[in-house]
Amino acid sequence: MVSDYRYRGISLSRGDPALQASVAYDDASGLYGGLFVSNVQFAISPHRQLQAVAYGGYAPRLERGLGMEVGATYAAFTGPGTYDYAEAYAGIVAEGLSARVYYAPRYFGRDSGAWYAELNVAQPLVDRVRLTAHVGLLANLGRDTTYGAADRRVLDGRVGIAIELAAFAVQVSWVGVGSTRTGYPISQGERRNTVVVGLSRAF
Repeated sequence: MVSDYRYRGISLSRGDPALQASVAYDDASGLYGGLFVSNVQFAISPHRQLQAVAYGGYAPRLERGLGMEVGATYAAFTGPGTYDYAEAYAGIVAEGLSARVYYAPRYFGRDSGAWYAELNVAQPLVDRVRLTAHVGLLANLGRDTTYGAADRRVLDGRVGIAIELAAFAVQVSWVGVGSTRTGYPISQGERRNTVVVGLSRAF
């Protein structure tokens, strides 16, 4: 459960809470895959919808504690609107650090594509407590105005604290985005910065 479903800095739940679930499999060979599901709500409809994201990839280990990965995702949405899109990505992983670059030829169902680059950090502070941070850059390609004019470059960031309890994990994060003119099907009046609280349990 999250107090606000922020995706790349943008709220996909209109600032409201969201319930989410995921299942994942990681093979010793480096192959992995999974499915993520969340409720979403866009400006085009007053009703909540569902988002399902299927993903799969390959992440072999390299020397000196480094790893690499390549993979793809497909996001599908229920309800009105044609937001479905596919992305391919590649990245590198080190202890507490990961970086990825994504490309979608038809981002969120638009006729134009987009690149997205991100850097993620997870640093232990004390036992069961770690600092998390993220910075990302969305680069919209073309001039598709399906969901309104979009800035060509949009920066987003997140910094937070994650605490592992006996049965649950709690995360409190500040999330911000440089502009809401991103080309997503959202209202332009949404907040650019907010605090997000998440509660999760792994089985």
